Amino acid sequence: MATGKRPNNGKRPNNAKRPGNRPANRPTERAEQGRASSGASRMQPRPSSENRKVPGKQQPQRPLRPKNDRAGASSRSLSNKPSASGNIRNSNNAQANTRPADLMDPKFSRPLFGDEPELNAVVEKEQIKTPPKKLSWWQVRKVHRRNKLIQKQKQKAEEEAAKKETAVPDVLEETRPESAEERRKHMAKMRKRENLRVAFNTFLSILILTGFVVISVLYIEDYVSAKPTYAFATEGSIEHTIGASALVVRNETVMTSTFTGELMTQATEGSRVAKGQHLAMVIPEDMERTIADLQNVEQQIVDLERQLMNQGKGVAAREVFSQANEEIRPIITMIRQDAILNKLNNMTSYSSSIRVLMDKRDVNLKDIDFEDEQLTTLRANETALRTQLETRANSIYADMPGIISYKLDGHETDITYQLLMDMVDSKCEELISQSSSIITSDLNIKQNEPVLRIVQNDVQYFACLLKNAPMEEFQLGSNHVIRIPAEGISISDCKVIRCSVTRDGLLVVFETSNQVERLLDRRTVNIEIVQTKTTGIRVPVSSLANADYDRGIATIFVNESGYARGYTVQIKDYDREYAIIAPLEKAEIPSISTIVITNPQTVKEGDKVEK
Repeated sequence: MATGKRPNNGKRPNNAKRPGNRPANRPTERAEQGRASSGASRMQPRPSSENRKVPGKQQPQRPLRPKNDRAGASSRSLSNKPSASGNIRNSNNAQANTRPADLMDPKFSRPLFGDEPELNAVVEKEQIKTPPKKLSWWQVRKVHRRNKLIQKQKQKAEEEAAKKETAVPDVLEETRPESAEERRKHMAKMRKRENLRVAFNTFLSILILTGFVVISVLYIEDYVSAKPTYAFATEGSIEHTIGASALVVRNETVMTSTFTGELMTQATEGSRVAKGQHLAMVIPEDMERTIADLQNVEQQIVDLERQLMNQGKGVAAREVFSQANEEIRPIITMIRQDAILNKLNNMTSYSSSIRVLMDKRDVNLKDIDFEDEQLTTLRANETALRTQLETRANSIYADMPGIISYKLDGHETDITYQLLMDMVDSKCEELISQSSSIITSDLNIKQNEPVLRIVQNDVQYFACLLKNAPMEEFQLGSNHVIRIPAEGISISDCKVIRCSVTRDGLLVVFETSNQVERLLDRRTVNIEIVQTKTTGIRVPVSSLANADYDRGIATIFVNESGYARGYTVQIKDYDREYAIIAPLEKAEIPSISTIVITNPQTVKEGDKVEK
């Protein structure tokens, strides 16, 4: 430093009129002014080529631009001298080019020590108070979405590129035979590996299917296959029957009405009446209102009697109801069986039988005192209405004792006992085919027409044709059991009073005094005549193994202490469902309550069975 001169610390500008006294590496006055205003210029946008300073032209005042790095401000402050094209250039390019090359990079373009521009107070205050700029939440979300979209597009492009690389062209490149040969070998290896994988999967599937089939077979053998079933040997009987259609004949007398009207019965269907008893009334047509009132009162009486019985009144009434229920229950069972088999031919007969039993029950209930005032009043009203009808109706009384029926078919006087004893087989067959099986009643009565009939005695007759029947089984005077499946009854002590040989078999006439009231509404009926009956130890016929019916022996398997044991037995009789067996000599099994295996094909001798 020269003596007597002040050092230039960068705060005092050089004198532009004394260029000779300025060091070579010092910037010009314009550069120093540019550095002094670099703080303010950082807040202003960089001027474009149109907005750069041109000599002789007034420049507009530029707005402040954000603060940039000092290196950029220093580099711009060095280019202020106008060039020949009108742009501002650095007036001291020669000195600037003398710096090292690494200092020409913008990030190293910083002023030397002592050359830093002095920032004014306003710029420093703005730099201090201006906070860093923050993005709002929606801007951040927008940036994230854009980045995610870019990432997806990039990933998609990479996947497409990978597919293109792995794709095998249809035609190998002939210009690169070595690459095509390697690709062929690779593809052959991949095909071989794929074939091996398919073969292994097929083998594994077959193995799994085989195991499933084996497990299913074992399950069927253990749980689904037939297992032994059991039944107790009981004491019973087996009957052999022969079926036929029979004509029902009774000694009957009919009674007629003197004028036309509606029939109102005064006695129960099938009941026994005495001579002179009031049987029925024929009501004129103008008394229909009185008839409706009487029927309403009768229904109220029946409902009230049932209600009082449930309350514990009229102890004898419960017995009457129980007896009626026992008589009706077999008919209900037959109705169910016919409904299952879709047989509706006998429904009318069933209805008539039930109606007869219910009328009989109502008559028996009238003799029971329930000690109820309302019931007493209803019965008094019933008596008054009946008396009112009797004054104008045609009353019919019994001329003889017997069993009454209001069901007529027109053959009451044609088919008689004498006809049965004289007719031939063709006549019997004709009557059976032409007669109605069930006799119905008609409440609308016409003048001088039959109203009711009375069976004069307690005997009824069955005439039937038996085909291929042995005559020695139906000798005169022999007794037989006749079953009527439609009615669910069995009639014993049916005596043979006639047996004649016909072209196809026998014409047999039976006489019986049982179940006359039950068959009053029948003119023909299907019967089963019991031929033989065997009683003894009865077992299901399915329990007989290795049965020899000609020799009369079979084998049965019993559950003896949890094991199947076979015993040879004697077959005494059998039918389609049961067999009567007996143990051989000096044997105690089978006996009553022996547990018999009903499906012997499922076991062998000595097999363990469940108890």
